[in-house]
Amino acid sequence: MNTMTDYEGKAKKLSDDEILLSIDEFSAGYDASLILKNVSMAVPRNQVVALLGRNGVGKTTLLNSIMGLVSASGGSMTFNGRLVDSLAPDRRARLGIGYVPQGRDIFPGLSVWENLNVSLRVSGVAREEAEARLNEVYELFPVLKEMLKRKGGVLSGGQQQQLAIGRALLLKPKLLILDEPTEGIQPSIIDQIEDAIYAIKKKGNMSVILVEQYLDFARNASDRFYILERGSVVRKGEIDQLDNDLIARYLTV
Repeated sequence: MNTMTDYEGKAKKLSDDEILLSIDEFSAGYDASLILKNVSMAVPRNQVVALLGRNGVGKTTLLNSIMGLVSASGGSMTFNGRLVDSLAPDRRARLGIGYVPQGRDIFPGLSVWENLNVSLRVSGVAREEAEARLNEVYELFPVLKEMLKRKGGVLSGGQQQQLAIGRALLLKPKLLILDEPTEGIQPSIIDQIEDAIYAIKKKGNMSVILVEQYLDFARNASDRFYILERGSVVRKGEIDQLDNDLIARYLTV
């Protein structure tokens, strides 16, 4: 079995200018419970990084830490060249970190249009720019344009996921975090989400962190991977290095 050093050695070395988010020896947890232990991770500009691991290994805690929702007990995070350790979640969002949490977290009592308009109001862009952003979202997820008047709470799970991603994209984040985007949704919409990620990569102005249990989707959509086990990074590399040996050892239930 290869060691983590072996996998690192096969990956292309990144310069500081190529890295959008750098996490160095980061530790965090809740109350007296330490969940993340000396995690180091680099998210390159304009790439998709899959964050993998079995349930309960600390993936969502790491995402919440990136958003500033969990305080660090050690280490540091740098985003787009700026140390963000002391910044509140809203400040991090304004710097360009977008988050679509597990469970989507849309406003069920608001219409699709009202959900989208929340992001437009937060972004404060002029009407022409707002329309351009909306058209980009409608191009990725045409069903949203067809259902603008429908309440978010009556949409299918897949439609709600498209709405949640579309709402995040309207803010034009530099980094988009997707936590289990395929969970509980139909295959046709999984394909649309995968196509949306391809389109994001093609434009070359956004990075993505993808937490995903559906490994075929993660492999198809991602450039690199990190595997967490008991709150620590145990393997990382280019996505084509995610072989059956690693899957059996760290990802198979």
